[in-house]
Amino acid sequence: MKTGQPGFFDFEQRIANLGGKDPIARLDQLIEWEDFRPILAEVLPKELKTSGGRPRFDLVMMFKILGPQRLYNLS
Repeated sequence: MKTGQPGFFDFEQRIANLGGKDPIARLDQLIEWEDFRPILAEVLPKELKTSGGRPRFDLVMMFKILGPQRLYNLS
């Protein structure tokens, strides 16, 4: 019975349907993400305006998220 919620083995089933090839892992093998760090550091503001709140996420990690998100049209 499907409830719309992912099941325990849904991820493994999706990877098996892709022929065992995870496209996100493939991108990680092809792209040297750390090469983008200097460019991202130049573009983003250096200092925060407030001292409170949650610390920033790593620049490269956010770039790794936004790239495939744009590529695969994810929200």
